Amino acid sequence: MTRREIARAVTAAVGGASLTGTALGAAPAYATGQAGPTGLTTGQHGKYGPVVRHTGRRPTGYEVTFRYHAPSAERVQLKGEWYFERPSELSPRVTGPDHLVETQGLLPAQWRPGDVPASHPNSTSPVWPVVDMVRGRDGVWSYTTPLPSGVYTYGFFVDAQADDTTTAGQLPDPGNPAWNVTDGVVQGRAVDRSQIYVPSDPDFRTVDRSWQGPAPHGGRGKLRYVTYGSPGHVTPADENYLVVYTPPGYDPKRAEPYPTLYLSHGGGENEMGWSTQGAMADIMDNLIGHGEVEPMVVVMPNATGYASSTQDQAHRTDLIERVIPWVEDHYNVSTSASDRAYTGLSAGGMRTAYLLLNNTEVFGYYGIMSAGLPPNTTLTEERKAAIGQVSVYVGCGWQDPINVGFSTLHRGPFRAVRDLTAAGIHVQTDFVDGGHEWHVWRILLRDFLTRVAFLPPTTASAAWGA
Repeated sequence: MTRREIARAVTAAVGGASLTGTALGAAPAYATGQAGPTGLTTGQHGKYGPVVRHTGRRPTGYEVTFRYHAPSAERVQLKGEWYFERPSELSPRVTGPDHLVETQGLLPAQWRPGDVPASHPNSTSPVWPVVDMVRGRDGVWSYTTPLPSGVYTYGFFVDAQADDTTTAGQLPDPGNPAWNVTDGVVQGRAVDRSQIYVPSDPDFRTVDRSWQGPAPHGGRGKLRYVTYGSPGHVTPADENYLVVYTPPGYDPKRAEPYPTLYLSHGGGENEMGWSTQGAMADIMDNLIGHGEVEPMVVVMPNATGYASSTQDQAHRTDLIERVIPWVEDHYNVSTSASDRAYTGLSAGGMRTAYLLLNNTEVFGYYGIMSAGLPPNTTLTEERKAAIGQVSVYVGCGWQDPINVGFSTLHRGPFRAVRDLTAAGIHVQTDFVDGGHEWHVWRILLRDFLTRVAFLPPTTASAAWGA
């Protein structure tokens, strides 16, 4: 019996739109950082991509050289996701309603075991170091830095005055483009940044993040960019976008339909966020390849461009009435709510909360990342009974400023756990060191999938005789 069949059995014991779409088949790609016999690997997409070297030297055993070919440029700068914090030396360690933790802003050369990426100053904005690159005689600008294991986002600024708070004018790495770029042509929405994966050297006690890198077993899922009809959507008018991941070996005729994970981006982002900065496809490939989760289809909608509505009603209606029917019409996925999960980060965490409170019957599993419940939420007896039939997860970074709550939007993850628990609703929680940052959300995605989604409910009232 599979995990999903067990979940169905326990859940049972406790109690079509016509759309058009265009799509692109693609495999996830970014610089792999998998060192060969020489300890050196160039980017997959050209001789000017990043180079990952195993040095065997402190502080991490690895270094990355970033390169940008711009012979006529006067100045090229690099912005990278690598300020670090040292949680063991933070006092207090936890951001909460009464205090905000300020991180140290350590640079890669200062990294020590236990340090994790975090913006500096600590905020909900991606505040990262910006450095000047050095021009070589061949017109290639370069910059080398050590990095511990993990996925890092970076971008370039050419003849622009950049600082650690700006993304205006940021350019992706043409030697390491996003998965939806083929021969320089973007199909779908362009992104302004690239990602690099760095392996772990256990001699320097770097945490093994290989579950975020390219799957070593070779099984790769596929990413597809979809345009679907969305009457009433404002930007673009009457249509919208999805990115869809299908697992390795996806079989459209498989007798058992696949479960579906709906994965939502944060504020200021779109349907491309999780498949680029989130390293979603590689995470899924690894979890599936190692048998930690069952194969599933992942749908990443664009939740922006709608007319203003209360508690994101416009997006929720589009999701339920158009997106889910489109997915179920075009893919071999289950039509049962018990085989659907929804999770998202930050603004996507708020979307999760709105769905949990207002559309509890649509999904069997709800994962709120870096967000809380709306202000003045009333957990009526009817709501408590409905939420008690699904699995609820709340996760965040310990040092995330969002823990203090955004009074006009939500009251923070800590209070969400408190309020749901006080109402008798079982909540599975996951708080890890880190700020409002992709380092945290990648970990939360893995944990939600391996501990909550498509697993039997763990409430005290589950049908074990209670």
